Amino acid sequence: MILFYVQHLLGIGHLRRTLAIAEACQKAGTPVAVITGGMPVNLQQASPFPVHQLEPLQSADLSFSKIVDRRGGPLNDVLETARAKELLRLFHDLRPKVLVTELFPFGRRRFRFELLPLLEAARTAKTPVLCSVRDSVQKRSKAREAETIGWLRDYYQRVLVHGEKEFVPLSDSFAEFDEIADLVSYTGFVDTTPFPSPRGESSLRRPQEVLVSAGGGKAGERLYLAAAEASALSMHPDIVWRILAGNSPDTDLVSRLRQLGAETLTVESNRADFRDLLSGCRLSVSQAGYNSVVDILSSGAPALFVPFTGEGGETEQPARAQHLLKIQRAQVLPEADLDGPALAAATDRLLAQPRASFTPVACNGAERSAKALNAYLSS
Repeated sequence: MILFYVQHLLGIGHLRRTLAIAEACQKAGTPVAVITGGMPVNLQQASPFPVHQLEPLQSADLSFSKIVDRRGGPLNDVLETARAKELLRLFHDLRPKVLVTELFPFGRRRFRFELLPLLEAARTAKTPVLCSVRDSVQKRSKAREAETIGWLRDYYQRVLVHGEKEFVPLSDSFAEFDEIADLVSYTGFVDTTPFPSPRGESSLRRPQEVLVSAGGGKAGERLYLAAAEASALSMHPDIVWRILAGNSPDTDLVSRLRQLGAETLTVESNRADFRDLLSGCRLSVSQAGYNSVVDILSSGAPALFVPFTGEGGETEQPARAQHLLKIQRAQVLPEADLDGPALAAATDRLLAQPRASFTPVACNGAERSAKALNAYLSS
């Protein structure tokens, strides 16, 4: 069995990517289990493998300034002890042949209270440990990078980077990359859409639309509000707007968006046929999170990215968006400039041009990750 640990704090991209890799492992014939420590998420379909929920924790705000429980109370010693104990219990009960930690030790340092005991238990059990990490990480100080290198050397056999070296290499965001280069393998991008559907007659029959999405976390609200206002300001009333406002959007937010937007604006929760909507849209407007970029690459949709920087100067999304701008695959509106008029102007410029056509890119990183992980089962 392969055991995955994942902790999402704000959005759900980390969880979706981990579930996609776990599912690829299961389809390859390897039993898997996932331990998640974030807020419970309705993913629209039942998981084909066990998902164990720790007492959930989340970020208190967009700056990741502190970690709080499901009721907004601060993380305390009692909760830390309870989670660490439950995590170890699950490890010993499940007795995995391989352990995978998502993002850590490149991130989630605040969770070392439970992860370091888990890694010690894995070392004692002689269980191989791998890190699963996206293509770009938050830039850190030299001291923090040295700490990361130390943990990798002490506990890890491999780092699976879910991207392409030629696209955004990990070295762009991790300055001391040369110190860990021998541990790193690139798997390609992980597509989190279970069964991507090709563009077909159903999408061609839909009216052309601007499709606005921001995954399933709290960080998209500012984009939704700007998009609603932009839909009413657009110089292209023949093109309708659709906002997918998350898995379970707040009803007050949905009402506010509808009040701000054009009469033709549709506001709804995330849809299972999102990839089909994306393939047929006139323009996609989204943040530049890992999964959003993979959606664009896989669908071939023309895109305007508004990379999330949050309140604490997040660097991951701007780096990814700038690369896509550089290779003329997408346009970018900095989050600092985001409001209704600015978004309306940016989309109007793109809508005034013929619809850009891009060849969809095969993103089979989940299957390649599964193959890499399975190699450690027999080692």
